[in-house]
Amino acid sequence: MRDASGSLSVCMIVKNEASNICQALESFRDFADEIIVVDTGSTDDTAALAASFTPHVYHYPWHDDFAAARNFSFRQARCDYFLWMDADDRVDALNAAKINALKKQFDGRRAFAFELQDIRNGELYRSLMQIRCIPNRQDVRFKGRVHESIDWDGLEKELRPVDVDIVITHHGYNDPLLLEKKVRRNIRLFLKELEEGRDDATLHYYLALSYRHAGNHPAAIRHMQKAVYHLEKRMFHSEKDADDLLRNQWLDAQLFLVQEWLECGKNGDARRLLAKITCESALDPLTLFRIGTSYQSLEAHADALRFLTRVDPEKQKPTALPTPRIGPAQVAARIALSLFCLDREEEALRSITLLDGTGARKEAWENLGVWAAEAGRYGLGKTAFEKALELGDLTALGWEQWGVVWERMGDMPRAETCWRKALELDQAAEGAAIHLANLLWRSNRSDESFEMFRRLVHQGCCQVPVLLAYGIMACDRHDSSALGKIRENLAVFLGLEKPNGAQARLVFHGLAHHLEEQEKDGLARLARRLARWEESVNGQTNLA
Repeated sequence: MRDASGSLSVCMIVKNEASNICQALESFRDFADEIIVVDTGSTDDTAALAASFTPHVYHYPWHDDFAAARNFSFRQARCDYFLWMDADDRVDALNAAKINALKKQFDGRRAFAFELQDIRNGELYRSLMQIRCIPNRQDVRFKGRVHESIDWDGLEKELRPVDVDIVITHHGYNDPLLLEKKVRRNIRLFLKELEEGRDDATLHYYLALSYRHAGNHPAAIRHMQKAVYHLEKRMFHSEKDADDLLRNQWLDAQLFLVQEWLECGKNGDARRLLAKITCESALDPLTLFRIGTSYQSLEAHADALRFLTRVDPEKQKPTALPTPRIGPAQVAARIALSLFCLDREEEALRSITLLDGTGARKEAWENLGVWAAEAGRYGLGKTAFEKALELGDLTALGWEQWGVVWERMGDMPRAETCWRKALELDQAAEGAAIHLANLLWRSNRSDESFEMFRRLVHQGCCQVPVLLAYGIMACDRHDSSALGKIRENLAVFLGLEKPNGAQARLVFHGLAHHLEEQEKDGLARLARRLARWEESVNGQTNLA
């Protein structure tokens, strides 16, 4: 018997989650008064496994709408509040006890935001505060085909959001192939919503994130600019209580644009936008950190230090946005990078040596090596990696970037060794695989290179140089079977539905046109070559 004044329904939507569902439900049963599981078309044992935990298993036909499925699960709930969960969510014993204690606050007027911690490769990657526990009312419903969220229209005066100290861990992004499929699905559903007339900040924000992941930076910029437009319009008309949330969203969106401008080589645009952002007062630790790293990308290290030295990681709090967590070792390494670049070596060394613990110092040196390599400071990167290795082993990312350092310094055997070490630690280390595949190609080890490119593409890699390299190697081998998968991944990059028929034959031409607009003529020529090859395979022309 639970000592609680309110009851709680846990509501889930699932599909093909046989490997996850039992562990999830086992972690929910200590606080759930009722468990609702809605299966949207599993072809495995998900529904049967769920039925061993709860009699409330329902089947709902999937039609590309997460909100509709969530709302169906809510309609089955009979308790005072419901808590929506996914099969890759977990709640430990401490937080289960906190949820039981929270039931005493179920007054029907408050909606509770939990901290959702995104775990990748066993470590905390990022976190956000998310409304998960809400009164069971007919007017509480989700909206959005994907990245669904509570529809607050009409609820602002009825319900009060409250942040509580309860953590849910989320484990849904460890599989790179699954992640690529999610990105592809998300872009497709967002575009469908746009066609249906939806036009708001949330849609454009998450579509921009998806396009960034797919490597389509112009599309990412375009949609984030639209998100900023909607946010600024809401900020102009908002009441004071909503100002902080909207301001945080606006800052996050603007800093996203700064990074995209930098990625596209438009440093002037990035610098002007940074000047606008830095006029804001009372900036939070993560915003200060991101501003500092952006100035480092511009090689404005004195400006970077003005912001990085103000970062206090202990004051970082979860927000309503998916934000990475920053630690003392990251801050120290960033400060050291700028100090080294300004020839202030003693201060740089002190920023790392003052860290508590060997682990923190090793992390700082490795981070410094990674960021020095990215900044083209290869001598500094080499020194930093050597010092990190004296204190412990490197991560896959560390080995990958040390490989970049050796490559730029002309030592290809050591570069290859580093990239192979990275892949031994993490088979999904995409960057290391790309570097190694290119090295093998340049070294005339074409069979191994072709296999690595093939694996990358079939794991969902959407990076255009990788797709074109695989295509050209397949062309040289007269392997036309590669075309379909390359087209499928390029469709994600270009924002198309899965191509077929006449549309499929236009994908390479469309890519070439896109690359020419971006003044990437070398890649555009490769795309045109693949278009001609595809036409020859289909019997339309002779390959020239």
